[in-house]
Amino acid sequence: MKNLRNVLIVFSVLAVMPAPCFGITADTLKNILDQGIRVTLIDIRNSRDYSSGHIPNAINIPARIIGMKRLPPLGKTIVYGDGIDTEQTLEAVRTLNAKPGIQAEMLEGGFPAWNARKYTRTGELGVTREKFQYITYQRLKAAAVNDSGVTLVDLRGPDEEGKDGKQQKTPSETRPSSCDKLSDISIHFPGLKIITPEHGYRLRGGDPDHVSSLTAAVVRQGRQDGVYVLIDCGDGKAEQAARRLHAAGIRNVAILVGGESSIQRSGQPGFKTEVRRNSF
Repeated sequence: MKNLRNVLIVFSVLAVMPAPCFGITADTLKNILDQGIRVTLIDIRNSRDYSSGHIPNAINIPARIIGMKRLPPLGKTIVYGDGIDTEQTLEAVRTLNAKPGIQAEMLEGGFPAWNARKYTRTGELGVTREKFQYITYQRLKAAAVNDSGVTLVDLRGPDEEGKDGKQQKTPSETRPSSCDKLSDISIHFPGLKIITPEHGYRLRGGDPDHVSSLTAAVVRQGRQDGVYVLIDCGDGKAEQAARRLHAAGIRNVAILVGGESSIQRSGQPGFKTEVRRNSF
């Protein structure tokens, strides 16, 4: 009788546990589509990111409204997001699997993983305004917890020597005081891979090799299907680096909002004012 009761308890626990969420790789999805297997693709990113580029035939249902959508039986469904907020994608998969006639799976690495393979994608045509993807401290913190394949690129240090051997430092008037003492990002975002200036990239200098060294460091140190998050001192280095990476075909790039200042505040809102006294 006691054993029977234990068995019933186990089955009761299993009954209330959420259904497991499985993921497939970008390569597997490509093979599925090439074979003509019927599958529904759902892009849970916001409409702006979806318009900038998405997997062909994917429908856009932002994560915040996916639970409110009345959907027909879609059958086999692949869900993908921005490759950073894995928990958001998993929650969307669980929500869809709770609807009748839908068997949902997650695309590992999200759209960045598909994009990194240079598989077919749709996007805006013609000349478009330059766009950068930004990520908040809180979302990056969640990415560290979920081990979502994010690589941090630390741009907070001064520039290295230029071709002429002179130090190419950022002018003091453009370098915020928040970077006088740098935070240890390995403590704030444990588990994430970090590319630091010691790995040899440069942001200045007339030598063409300097231009490509940042890209080389990212390719050598990072993950091909991951997302690179650029962290600077709020002095524009992140945008500059993002342009170079985009030009090299590396599009899976995001910029930490507020940079070092945001890290020092642990993502809390606020600002620091500086009082400068005139010298006579």
